[in-house]
Amino acid sequence: MNIKEAAERTGLSAHTIRFYERSGLFPKIKRTAGGVRDFSEADIQFLLFLTALKKTGLSLESMATFTQEGCILQRLEAGNMPQEPVRQRLAILKSHQQALLEQQREIAALIELVGEKIDYYEAYLQNGDERETVHDEEGNEHL
Repeated sequence: MNIKEAAERTGLSAHTIRFYERSGLFPKIKRTAGGVRDFSEADIQFLLFLTALKKTGLSLESMATFTQEGCILQRLEAGNMPQEPVRQRLAILKSHQQALLEQQREIAALIELVGEKIDYYEAYLQNGDERETVHDEEGNEHL
């Protein structure tokens, strides 16, 4: 499939796909005799995975290291992939997973804080103009 079809399938712009290819994040795409990029289904899956990594906040530097060997799925399935690139990718993913879990904990704490404020304001509105003291979950008093 050509770059326009690849862009439609992945949700990336043709410009972004070309950037990924030029910068080495994505291996050089096979081309037709006329010089048109010819994306395979494996290429599309690899682009989708790159998109997911980018959405999770993985740095371009880590993405470049991760993708040095290109799409290795076929070589893994055939059993002829050296272990070192696989170990390197695994280390990158594990490190990134830890960073995402920490972000998740931080977001959960922020969601709880926002929920407490919502509860406080709803209690205030429920009491109308009465300026009663409202207690939060820690027992702190608020007007």
